[in-house]
Amino acid sequence: MPGSAPENQTPLPPLRWSVHRLRESPAKSLLASFFVLAFIVFSVYAFGPLLALVAVAVFAAALNTWYLPVRYVLDRDGVTVDKRVFSYTYPWEQFRRWFRTSNGVVLSPFARRTFLDTFRGVHLLLPADPGPVFAYLACRLGDEKLAPPHTGARNADAAALLDTREATDKMDTEEPES
Repeated sequence: MPGSAPENQTPLPPLRWSVHRLRESPAKSLLASFFVLAFIVFSVYAFGPLLALVAVAVFAAALNTWYLPVRYVLDRDGVTVDKRVFSYTYPWEQFRRWFRTSNGVVLSPFARRTFLDTFRGVHLLLPADPGPVFAYLACRLGDEKLAPPHTGARNADAAALLDTREATDKMDTEEPES
């Protein structure tokens, strides 16, 4: 069963971290805040105070993960994402694989790569030292991008799968004999 630890393996201790983009990149935060305030002032003068309040509400909903800290917990029950405004818990059974992105990792419900990964998956922002997160996900879901469908491959299975893929790639690149 994907996401469940083998019976002979001791349960993993919970892994917790927090990401606060506002504090991590103050220069970007200052620039973004300037543009948000400039747009709100423009909205007040161009559209009136009522639509400016709508703009404030839209910005607050869209940018809450930038201005407020986001807390993550990986434990035996699943993945908990606490965005202060919303909190979600996703069970491990929901995920089949994981992969890195430019700003974090995506936990995907699909066994194979698909364009729906970014829409149906859960994106986790990474702490300054992402090593423990990668190790935890590898123990839970198998190595990155290598988990075969519905098995939750462990390291040995992932290595065997990689060997199979390399052999297939080698056969595809060999030229036929004449």
